[in-house]
Amino acid sequence: MSKEEKSQKKKLAKQLAACRTEQGLSKASLEHYIKVCGKQFSKLLLLSRYRQKQIVYGAVSRDVCFGNGKELHFKKLMDFDTIGGKSNKNGARFDLDAMYVNWLGLSLKCYLPKSENSLSYVWESLKGKISYCNIKRLMFSSGWRYYAEIVVNGDALTRVLIGTSTMGIDPGVSTIAGVSEDACVLEELAPNAIQYEKKIQKISQSMDRSRRISNPNKYNEDGTINRSNRDPWKYSKNYVKMCRLLKSLYRKKHAYIVDSHRKLCNKLITIARYFPVEKMHFQALQKKAKETRRQEKKTEVKQKDGTVKVIQKYKRKKRFGRSINRRAPARFLLELERKVESVGGVYAEVDTKEFKASQYNHVTDTYEKIPLSQREKEIGNRKVQRDLYSAFLIRNADLDFKHPDREKCEYEFEYFANLQDQLSFKNEGKWIVDETMFWILRTYIRLRHRSFAEKVVHDV
Repeated sequence: MSKEEKSQKKKLAKQLAACRTEQGLSKASLEHYIKVCGKQFSKLLLLSRYRQKQIVYGAVSRDVCFGNGKELHFKKLMDFDTIGGKSNKNGARFDLDAMYVNWLGLSLKCYLPKSENSLSYVWESLKGKISYCNIKRLMFSSGWRYYAEIVVNGDALTRVLIGTSTMGIDPGVSTIAGVSEDACVLEELAPNAIQYEKKIQKISQSMDRSRRISNPNKYNEDGTINRSNRDPWKYSKNYVKMCRLLKSLYRKKHAYIVDSHRKLCNKLITIARYFPVEKMHFQALQKKAKETRRQEKKTEVKQKDGTVKVIQKYKRKKRFGRSINRRAPARFLLELERKVESVGGVYAEVDTKEFKASQYNHVTDTYEKIPLSQREKEIGNRKVQRDLYSAFLIRNADLDFKHPDREKCEYEFEYFANLQDQLSFKNEGKWIVDETMFWILRTYIRLRHRSFAEKVVHDV
């Protein structure tokens, strides 16, 4: 985007903001409006400032002003899980001396964690100035559990040693590749998230069967929903239990993914302090392709009469929606940016369209597009892993972060190739093998004990 386009975009944004203010759709106008309308609900469990902050302006800005919707959509009862205020002086107030949360005449006692490490971390964190406090509820299989979410103003506590080098990051849909001066990292994002997805899928199917049995008139003969039937939906007690269990599984999956991402971020921060990262648009990758195209290769299909017909199959329109849902790569980048900035590091983004790290070859100084299924490429006389080589190029970017520095790449390439060869055999006690050896290892795991399979890879 040129400078003229950016300036025109800023002028247009100012004009739109002025139009919203004239129509009474600004944040201050909506807060004043709901303050007057909310007097009749003053005895309920919603505070005026919380209504202003969370309900009204959030719904209007999300659905109408900055969204694609034409109607307001408020949260449902099961999705309404946080109550708080704008400061610690009104709404939910946290009393540090008594360890209580006071809210509308209620005094809720706070229970601290039992482990020594977590307890010491909590007391160190509470030394800062408390900005505000929220009461948050989480769904467990036994029901709701309530927690005090305290926001403290100040620098975050660090328990890891911070590195000093620069690490280029090439984020993928399911993996993260990183290359620094003396380390190569190729990690899978949230490797055990599929376990939660299997349980979620099983419960979702059971809920669908229960819903169909309880509401036979709400479905057509072909199994689709009968839109003309306006009868209220009926849910059995078992369905309500499964609904709570499903929400609990989603909570566990989210907690696991966030914990896995934060551990990986801590690992990267111990290696480096400066992180140039390739900018990714994961929201575009999760959408299906609009155009219907045929594959370039031709396939032979046998007919019923025994003849062979050569056809070109259609390309799949599906993209990476399921993998993005399982791995949450965008959340990893957010966690990495937050942690890097909290420890005084630098997080910079490289423009994907101009840089083209996956297509560049620093030896020939050319760009060549390769298929996504090809995970290795030949650079000079060495074979390199595609994602690691992209991270290597991002690390050796020029000062504008638009192109790789070819001289620097030529100087450091041989050392990078040696580091990559070491990674392909061993990575912190976890053996990583090529694709053919992986299937042999998988067969041994099925037949014999896991330790025997690890011994086989060790001997190889």
